[in-house]
Amino acid sequence: MNYGRIYPATQRRSWRLCHLLGLIVCLASCATLPLGHPRNHLDAESKRHGRWREYFDAAETQVANQGRYRHGQPVGQWRYYAPGRMLEHKERYLRSPAHQLQLTYYHPNGRLAKSGQARYILRADGGRFYWFGEWKQYTDAGKPLLSEYYINGLLQSPAR
Repeated sequence: MNYGRIYPATQRRSWRLCHLLGLIVCLASCATLPLGHPRNHLDAESKRHGRWREYFDAAETQVANQGRYRHGQPVGQWRYYAPGRMLEHKERYLRSPAHQLQLTYYHPNGRLAKSGQARYILRADGGRFYWFGEWKQYTDAGKPLLSEYYINGLLQSPAR
């Protein structure tokens, strides 16, 4: 990865699209892969509620993600794994301000790759997920790189 440079507009759009798709997959129905856990529960309005775990396989040996829902909304800390059981990233949903979360991504060797904040807005016509503020970056050896700065999901000039 080449961190710390400004990406062309098409790469920024595809990067944002990937993150939006990731959020949609997280909020998608249990009927789609990853497979839902039989102990996952719904509330009286058929919204996800309580501890939630999804798997890559029907034998439930490879966890895809795990966290908690409160009446259909993800809350607290969520963990997302690669098929080989490696932690890919963590999301921590903040109570205040609403619809804001702290994200932490990891290198394949388990070391911190980058961290920052994001917002998501869900509407009847769709949703929007975007990064904002400072995103700290690190090499796979753990050394800090230049931070990236985002405003409404758009990468700004790197910090000096």
